[in-house]
Amino acid sequence: MTNHAAFRLFTLWAHLSLLAVVPTAWAQPDSEPAPAVLLKQIEHLSELLRDPYASWYQEATMVQQVAVSGGPPLALAVFTVEGFGGGNNHSQYFAVFSPEEGMDGTVHYTLLDVLPIAGKGWRGVWELNARVSRAHDSYATDIHLDALAVGEDDAPNFPSVPVTLHLRLKDGRLEDLTSQS
Repeated sequence: MTNHAAFRLFTLWAHLSLLAVVPTAWAQPDSEPAPAVLLKQIEHLSELLRDPYASWYQEATMVQQVAVSGGPPLALAVFTVEGFGGGNNHSQYFAVFSPEEGMDGTVHYTLLDVLPIAGKGWRGVWELNARVSRAHDSYATDIHLDALAVGEDDAPNFPSVPVTLHLRLKDGRLEDLTSQS
């Protein structure tokens, strides 16, 4: 077996291993699947963020609905776009949606904002377990996510250093405050 074939086999094994541990629906394993209409919104968003070679990795998409004290509920999503430039590159994005019930009773999801939060050689979110609270000093919502960052001795796709991402949603815009914490 050539080195290239061995690497491709290892990559396939790594992706299949991730499917076994990465939630593909709501954040809680025993809950109902993510609404198809929300997944369609994420698919459309992925189309806007990708280059001609990249694609949405639907199986790695994680969605969580949260109640915000003193505010409307939110739908949070972490999704992956992979294959940028035709290579073994990927980026994870965090999107916030506002669920709104239409006059006919169906729920629609309006995109509030999206932000790149992880990717190859940087960090990764393996489970969406967001903790949401109102910011103390403003009319904003603070969102904390657990992630792993690439350490000094880590391979680019295998982060091992635990970090907490601190994101803020204010006036409909997301900001990554992680490095400022």
